[in-house]
Amino acid sequence: MTTQATTAEPSSRSTEFVPVEGGTQSTSAELLLVIAYLVMWALLLGFVGLGWRRQAKLENRLSELERHVSGKAPPA
Repeated sequence: MTTQATTAEPSSRSTEFVPVEGGTQSTSAELLLVIAYLVMWALLLGFVGLGWRRQAKLENRLSELERHVSGKAPPA
């Protein structure tokens, strides 16, 4: 049992765009573009926020080490 789709020659296939008729799903390109920009901005802000937090922790640790090296460390 063979179907026509599997036995069709490549030369007999359509080479041009044929839109699907009767489809119920549609999303506008503008909406997809806005969503993509929102995702990219959220990722960028998250990346900057995480970097900011890590930098603050590093600065605190550095000042702690500087106090310890200078001999002004609080008693533990």
